[in-house]
Amino acid sequence: MLVKDIMTDTVVTAREDQSILEAREIMRGKRLISLPVVDDMQRVRGIITSDDIGKASPSDSSTLSRYEANYLLGRLKVKDVMKRSVISVEADDTIEYVAYKLYKYKVNALPVVNQDNKLCGIVSRSDIFRSIVEIMGMNRNCLRITIEAPDKVGVVAEISNIMKEDGINIISLVTKQHGDGTAEVTIRAALNNNGMDIIEQIREAGYEVSDVMTLDGIE
Repeated sequence: MLVKDIMTDTVVTAREDQSILEAREIMRGKRLISLPVVDDMQRVRGIITSDDIGKASPSDSSTLSRYEANYLLGRLKVKDVMKRSVISVEADDTIEYVAYKLYKYKVNALPVVNQDNKLCGIVSRSDIFRSIVEIMGMNRNCLRITIEAPDKVGVVAEISNIMKEDGINIISLVTKQHGDGTAEVTIRAALNNNGMDIIEQIREAGYEVSDVMTLDGIE
């Protein structure tokens, strides 16, 4: 799954010459915590967040009235406080690459740009979470099986063949290497009349089944 499959195409943006007050009201009205800043050609020039606005605003201990504080924010421009170094991704990047960037840079959303740095969408943590739910088949009733196995070529193929021979459809499969020559294989499989028999077959093939759960689909 790629960024273009999960991103939001319609993006709320700000301009460099807008006031901080305007940017703040846009964020509050749309319930956003950041706005990409673009020029007239939709090229990304920066990004402004609610934290940036908070740092530029008078503190609660200030003697300024609300009117005076808003007046100052009305005079201060987005370009004065926005971050000019923007972390972005492209539409053909993978969702795991996006998840890595969101995690590494501790941000909640990333602008999606093309090769000319023109804004074409935005992808957020929520988009990543939603895609994981879809990939893992959380909306389907299933049997969740966790298998401890050697970390070597052919393990996934062998386990898959065991299920194929029993007519069991694999919904999703995830592996995690432990670093000690072993791996954890977690499979979500469609339930059928022979669903629980597959556990014994996997064990007979020499694998340790460490956990088995029957799960109802989540809407």
